[in-house]
Amino acid sequence: MLDKKILHILAGKGGNGSISFRTERFVANGGPNGGDGGDGGSVIFVADRGVRTLKELSRSQKAEAQDGNPGGGSNKTGRRGKSKQVRVPVGTQLWEWKDGEKVRLVGDLEVEGQKVVAAFGGEGGKGNTWFKSPTNQEPLLAEGGELGEELDVLIEVKLLADVAVVGPPNAGKSTLLSVVSAAKPVVAAYPFTTLEPVLGTVEHRGNQMVLLEVPGLLEGAHTGKGLGLEFLRHVERARVVLQLVDGLDEDYVKAFWLIDEELRLYGEGLPEKPRVVAVTKMDIPELLPKAAAQEAALAVAAGSEPELISSATHTGITKLLDRLLLMVQASVAAEERVPVREVVINHSAQRYRTLRPTVTKDEETFVVSCPPAERIAEMVNINNWKARMQFHGELDRLGVIKVLDSVGVDSGDTVRIGSLELEWQ
Repeated sequence: MLDKKILHILAGKGGNGSISFRTERFVANGGPNGGDGGDGGSVIFVADRGVRTLKELSRSQKAEAQDGNPGGGSNKTGRRGKSKQVRVPVGTQLWEWKDGEKVRLVGDLEVEGQKVVAAFGGEGGKGNTWFKSPTNQEPLLAEGGELGEELDVLIEVKLLADVAVVGPPNAGKSTLLSVVSAAKPVVAAYPFTTLEPVLGTVEHRGNQMVLLEVPGLLEGAHTGKGLGLEFLRHVERARVVLQLVDGLDEDYVKAFWLIDEELRLYGEGLPEKPRVVAVTKMDIPELLPKAAAQEAALAVAAGSEPELISSATHTGITKLLDRLLLMVQASVAAEERVPVREVVINHSAQRYRTLRPTVTKDEETFVVSCPPAERIAEMVNINNWKARMQFHGELDRLGVIKVLDSVGVDSGDTVRIGSLELEWQ
């Protein structure tokens, strides 16, 4: 089961604004009519119940949205770039991935149809119409389109289930799931039959529950032994944990503590989840006296009465499902009382407007950091003296001139603004 994937995502660049003037016949000194560039497309992740794994992304290394188109004359706005939608299973988390580590949670897709914009497209550049003023009737400036956001994301699927069924290898997890649901897990009389999580839907007393069979856990699973970390990750979203104890074990309490310890050491809320303990294989006659002798001690260790079940004869199955259903319904009712928390991701085009210009020195070059100025610099014709003077006026308005003066820029020094290098005068 492919449930982890690192993907490079790149949103579209905004289209450049246009430098254009009215040229109709009989219209003297036509004013500016350069249109804005279209916004770049975004990269959007969508939760889709029809997608169960990340198999469709197995051969993809990146997801890229379209760039916006440039603006045109007659105040024509460029077409917006098409966004890229990536469909992922319900229960997927998106993490920004940098230097081999999770940096921040970008989105948590818990509900069918939920969308997360993981990378926003760049804002389209403004056309020269925006730069017209009473003192500048012939603006020769426009903005270049803003770059789209670019980052690596770790896509991590954590399956959503009502009940996670855990236990050691060969404890009867697959057999139980095959009996109570329509799932078809591989069932065999040897350990590690199940190599990946299996979901099954249980119909019980007019209600539905989703059960998740977690492959057999070994001692040390919390450290990754036997792919334990990969499996335990899927238990995090379950409402209730059903822990199976193999009826063939000699010491039920010891068997319980082994798995309990792995859940405790893994953490992430697993030890606090509501839990039911069930002893399996009670259809074997010689196990009944042993179960009766150890039942009280197991109840003390587990903190509640264990269920004695047999998937082969369906002994105790109805009582077990009744108990699980009540716990699931209680958990759902508690969740409904908690208001939905909405995470708002700021658009980079909105963020940069609050930043003041800064200047650093790279060897003999003064480097200006001011996104609005950099976008104008992308479009300015520095060989046109009028455009050069207007650009200087915008730098003054944006506070760049003041910062350059404060760091001691003199005539003849080299100043870099975006990709533009010029000799300061």
